[in-house]
This record gives sequence, structure tokens and C-alpha cells, in this order.
Amino acid sequence: MSHDGQHGQGDQDGRAIVVGVDGSPHARLALKWAADEAKRRDSLLRIVFAEVDEVANVPGWYESGSSGITPGEAVVDEAVGLVATRHPSVLVHSEVVKWPAAMVLTSASRSAELLVVGSRGRGGFDELLLGSVSDQCIQYAECPVAIVHSDADDPDFLPARPRIVVGIDGSLGSTRALRWALDEAHVRSASVEAVFAWQSPPIHAIVAGPEQGYDVVAKEIIDAATEHAERLAPDVPFKVHAAFNATVPALLEACRDTDLLVVGSEGHGGFRDARLGSVAHQCARHAHCAVVVARPHVAA
Repeated sequence: MSHDGQHGQGDQDGRAIVVGVDGSPHARLALKWAADEAKRRDSLLRIVFAEVDEVANVPGWYESGSSGITPGEAVVDEAVGLVATRHPSVLVHSEVVKWPAAMVLTSASRSAELLVVGSRGRGGFDELLLGSVSDQCIQYAECPVAIVHSDADDPDFLPARPRIVVGIDGSLGSTRALRWALDEAHVRSASVEAVFAWQSPPIHAIVAGPEQGYDVVAKEIIDAATEHAERLAPDVPFKVHAAFNATVPALLEACRDTDLLVVGSEGHGGFRDARLGSVAHQCARHAHCAVVVARPHVAA
């Protein structure tokens, strides 16, 4: 089942933001965040509900058998209504698909610019064999993935000066994350703070000696990030610093007073990525703000 909410002028160039819903509070937070992002980017918002088992979170107004629609249809109707109230100009497409949630969302990611999920769902978005749906999306999605933890309307998560934190380490994945963060900063009129954390020789460089060599590599990575930012987004306020700390604690500390953290992914699917202790997975699970894992688009 699918239907379109024909309001607004978005999606003029085929861009779409996909968000998974299931009627749970976590999914509602993801929906609000995705609707705001679609508004910022003038993108189509594609609302997807994966209906496999009994729907656990139906709207309060829904009565089984009396409304002429299924529980899954009621969930997406409620979601479409929320977006229409929040951002009347956003163009919405919604659908109910009878497949497991992770399969539905990773499939939808093939034609999306961004996939948005809650930090934890219920019902059809419950835990899977290798972890939660968000873990699966981080590992296998074919576009960047946003994992939403906080309420977009909570004043405690709305800093006076919008700031995006991005993790860098000199790898291709971190360069992709930096590019995504700079592009998002344009959309949000935000600043970008890049963080390079290390405790041992950086993986993506060859060093000749111990501490002196590490310092040289850190400076090279920081200088490269600064040059990248100046070239791609000279109008975006940008700063970068190195922290002698484990990567995840350094990033979580840096993003404590911001509403968005961006990190890279190690690869493009497959068992090489199946490391549930990775930086992307740990940040997605433990950050208080939204986390974007800058997975490559399938076209890349």
C-alpha cells in the first residue's frame, strides 16, 4: 500500500529522504527530524512502515475493523498528518511494505539521499539477529544514515549557535563525513568542528617514529581537513582539533552541546563492516544528539 500527500513543491530534482516509522515514540522523533530536514533541503519525504507481525503501536483514534484501514495504514496516516501539520509545504509519499524493517529500509536507501531511523523501535522495528534495525542500516544502507535520539522540539537540544561535530582520521570514510557535514552546515547555517582523536599510530598513515611521528601525522590530517573545508565551503565557520583520547569518548564529549554528530563508515556493506564495536555503531548507540553515518551512495 502506498499513497502520496500531494502538498508542496519539493523533490524537484528527484531527491528523497526516507524515514522508517512504526508508531513508537522513537520513530516519532525520527519522523519529526526527517520532516525538518526535508523542509531544509526541499526534498521529498518518503515515509515507510514495515509490517510483518502484529502492529504494537497504533494511533489512539484507530479502531480495528471499523475504520476500513489496516493498523499499518493507520500508522502511516498518522505520520503523514504530523508532517502536514509541521511543514505543509513538504511533499510526502508513504507506504506499508510487508517485509522485515531492515530489508525494507536498506532497499529504500538505494534511491535516497538520506535514510532516517529512530534509535530504537517497537513492533516491526524490534531487535534483529545481528542487532537493532539502526545497526543493520548503519552496516548495509546505500546512502548516509541518520539515527535520531533527541526531540527536535526540545530546547535543550537546540543550541543558540548551530554547530556540527564531525570525526576525522584521514580515511576516505572520514573525508566523506567531512563533506557531508560541510554541506549540512550550508543548509543549517551552522559551524563545523572536526575532531581527530588518537591513542596509537593512526591507521591511515605510515610513521617512522613514535610520538614525534604521531604528531606529524596528526598535523597532516588536521591541515588536510582545513584545506578541504576552505576549498569546499569557505563560508562555513570551521575549526579542527586533535584529542589524545579514544575516538568514541572524544566525539561524544565534543558533541555534548550540539545537535548533530557526523562520522564515516568503514566500507560499503559485507562482512568487512560487521563490527558492532565500530566507531559508527558506538556513536549511534551512545550519543545524545542525532548521528549521521556518512555511508557512500550506491552510485559511488
